[in-house]
Amino acid sequence: MSFSVGDAIEHRLVDEASHIWVGHFDENPAGIRRWSATGQLAWTSDSARIPGLFDCYALNVSGTAAWACPYTDFPLVEIRPNRPDRPATVWANRVRGARAVAVHGDRVAFYGGYGEERDRLAHGELTETSVEPTDVGLLTVPHGPAPGRRRVVGRGSKIYVQAEPFTAWGVFDLSG
Repeated sequence: MSFSVGDAIEHRLVDEASHIWVGHFDENPAGIRRWSATGQLAWTSDSARIPGLFDCYALNVSGTAAWACPYTDFPLVEIRPNRPDRPATVWANRVRGARAVAVHGDRVAFYGGYGEERDRLAHGELTETSVEPTDVGLLTVPHGPAPGRRRVVGRGSKIYVQAEPFTAWGVFDLSG
């Protein structure tokens, strides 16, 4: 079976219930969507009241929930479509431009940013309304410098980084 999930796709992740989560870029009005494995649109960010959602910079799927950090305001958003009274919870966030996010309990890590912050690893703690920064560092490859050209993906408490020549994945685990 095949079906279209749209264009301008930045992220595609599958949760433990086999739902396909899609985060769009390029100011695509689709935002963030969840599809069933058979191609039925199961949830959209249209009515979720996510501030400044134009591009989905970071998307993390863990269990049946998703976490996102969308452009332009870069809030941290927890999405739980099975919670109909409040499917999206939003925390204000001062970390801009992260390309991956990891979450463990009330701790969060953002990887990436603009310019010289491209390899930044920023840690924070969740309060009732915001992500409060706790530490900032630089992510490097084992026995070497920052990764340079790379692919990144967040899954649960982990951020996976695959640096050029794209033959192996490194893992940062927030729970460790």
